[in-house]
Parts: sequence; C-alpha cells; structure tokens
Amino acid sequence: MKRDTLIRLWVVIGILAFAGSATATSSVDDQVKKLAELYNQIEAQLNHSVHYLKKEESGGATIVEQAWLNGAGDPIKVAIERIDSSGRELAEYFARDLTDPFAGFNYEGTFLLNRKETKLPDGGTQVDESRKYFGELNGSNGELIRDLRKSARFKAGESTDTVHTPNVVVDLRKRPKDDRSEDVIDQPAKIVDSLREAGLPESDPFANVKGDSEKFRVIHGTGSPDGRFAIALGFARKEPIDWEALREKVDLEAPTAYYGEDENDVRNYVVDLASQKILGETGCNYFGTRRRYNHRSSVVTWSPDSTKFVQLWDDKWSSDACVAGKINADKFVGAIDLDKAIEKKTYAFVKKRFDEESVGSLALRVNKVSNDGAIELDASQYCASGDCKGDTIFAVREQVRLQDTPNGLRLDIVNMRRLPNKQ
Repeated sequence: MKRDTLIRLWVVIGILAFAGSATATSSVDDQVKKLAELYNQIEAQLNHSVHYLKKEESGGATIVEQAWLNGAGDPIKVAIERIDSSGRELAEYFARDLTDPFAGFNYEGTFLLNRKETKLPDGGTQVDESRKYFGELNGSNGELIRDLRKSARFKAGESTDTVHTPNVVVDLRKRPKDDRSEDVIDQPAKIVDSLREAGLPESDPFANVKGDSEKFRVIHGTGSPDGRFAIALGFARKEPIDWEALREKVDLEAPTAYYGEDENDVRNYVVDLASQKILGETGCNYFGTRRRYNHRSSVVTWSPDSTKFVQLWDDKWSSDACVAGKINADKFVGAIDLDKAIEKKTYAFVKKRFDEESVGSLALRVNKVSNDGAIELDASQYCASGDCKGDTIFAVREQVRLQDTPNGLRLDIVNMRRLPNKQ
C-alpha cells in the first residue's frame, strides 16, 4: 500500500515537472495530467478486475508476469518482474487498453514505470527509476512526451522508497532522432497473450455472474473509468442470439470480436459489468465489438466519475451518430441525440446554409466530458471529394451541457467559437 502511494505521488509530480518552463507545451501538460488521472483510475479498479499471473524460474532468476483486464476484456495494467541474486527489475504498463492503445483518435496515452534495484557489495541497494509518459506529439501517437528519472543509493537496512529523491527531467530534444519514439505496445501485448494461453486467470469477478450476458457483447474500449459500466452490442430480437454465428473467425487480431452489420435489429446498450445487467439503450446502433473497422469507429468518452458519457460513431468524413447519456447510481437516466441537438445551430453560427444535404455532414470529436455534464467537442465539416478533398470547410469548438429536466435529458449550447481551417 505504501509503495502504491509513493508511485502515485511521483506520477502526479510528472504533471508539475515542467511548470514554469518555456520548453513545455500546454498540450503535453494536459496529456500528462490525464495520464495521472488514468493511472489512479486503473489502480482503484484492480481489485475487481480479471487478474492473470504466471511465475517461472529460469537461470537462477524468478520471473513474474501479471495482467489485469477490466470487464470489457481490455488489458489495463501489465507488470513484469525479474528477481535474481543481483537484485530486482520491475516494469509496469498502464493504459485504457494495452493491446490496442492507438485505435482512432481516442488515444489516451500510456504510462510506463521502470524500477531497478541493484545489490551493492556493502549490503546497500542502488535504485534507478523512470516514469515515462507516452502520448500524441506532432500528430503522431505513442510518442514519448515526458521522461522523469531518479537515482539513489540506500544503506543496508534502509527503506528503498524514493519519495524524497529529486527527479531529473530528461530533455527529449537531446535524444537521438531514431530513439525519440518508443514501442509501448508489443511487450505488454505479448505478455497478455502468453498469460491467456497459459490458462485460466487467478481471479475473475465476472466469471460466475450471468445477468443478461447472453443478450450482449461488450464493445472494446468503452469501459468507464471506474470499471463498472460499458457500452455493448446487442439485438432487439426476442429469440436467443446465436453469438457463434456472429463471431469474427478470420480476424486474427480480434479473435473474440463480433460483427452484426448485416443484421437489421442492432442495438447498443449501457451495461453494468458487475451484475452483467442491461441498463438501457444508448440510441446508437454501432454494429460490432471492435472499436474500429477501417474508417468507422466507436469512441466512448466518460466523465471521470463514470456518470456521464458520449458515444460517437465516427466515419472518415463525418459522424454517423453521436449520443450523450447519464447514469445515476445503477440506474440509466437516458440518452439524447447530441448530433441533432447542435446541427442547425452550428450551421447558423458559421453562417452556412442548412438543408437536407447538410444533415449528417458534421464530423464530431469529443474532447472532454465533465462530472457536471459539461461536454467539450469540435464540430467540423470536410470536403469529401474533388480538388478540395480533405480540406476543412469550417470547424467550431463547442461547449454544451447535459441537464436533467422534468421532460428528460436536455442539451444546452453554452459557447461556440471558430477554429482555424486545416487545408
């Protein structure tokens, strides 16, 4: 418990490491702050996650591999530890989904902790640590955006906690050009695959809970920050669903994925993972359990307290659907069509004609959903063909608020401002 507290403290310190520095960018600081929040969210749900563990003895060393998966089946933490006569090495990876963290624009980054303990001849211990934050940089995902290092020597019998050891911020501009981006997906993905192949998990809180589980399959990457809720694929039919017939058997990258685009009764549900109960329909009808199918993707953004969400069905040039929903305790309040709520007002704001051809032309990107129901999003329209293909016709940043009313949920536009067009 003490070690977890100390690590959490140094994760937060990573946010402040460049405070006041002219070399830091606000976007990097924002990403590091979100990664610190993500780390805390993941640590808080590990006790009710699926846990895999494997221990091996090899060449005089003990190697321990562990993985924790949320109720959506997404690996959220992976750890590998090696202990031998010289000391101990530990690597811990944290992400919303360590096997597919770069899917679409919903990339939330990855946090990597490395700690090496080396035994010294005098009985003391040399400790070297790094905390690496991977995010988006210059349009590229998975880039190292902050690297904190610390090193300390402890006498025999002393605590090896490094909380009082000053950290050093690595100047990433001085890193070799071919070493600026590090791979943070292969190692944890291999460990997860190896653990799954080795057998059943050490613990699985969802294994013996049936609920409505035969009526849905969770869409990957849609789990809430507290690990309790998710968005799922289902169907309106009354007869039992033949999930085996809907299983993607060819796609080796997603062997447990399900696909129902050819079905005419597709539904998306909010589900309680702990009870495996369907709470209600979102109003969006995304057709598969993979978060992305070529240009089409399901992007779910939650508030930090897991009570509000926005589900976006995104496509290449526009968004097919976008809904905002709310949960009170374990009750689903409902959902509202966010795209429809802002469509006409967005066109009026940019002084563009809105007609039948304009319906469904907006491309949405959800930046943030707050606990109080505030939603920040970008609404754009792109040229989809001809010489201007890919150019931005207009882009607007909008602040809207999801509110309860006696007649149900309502979305109010709080603020709009134009963004520069990208050509």
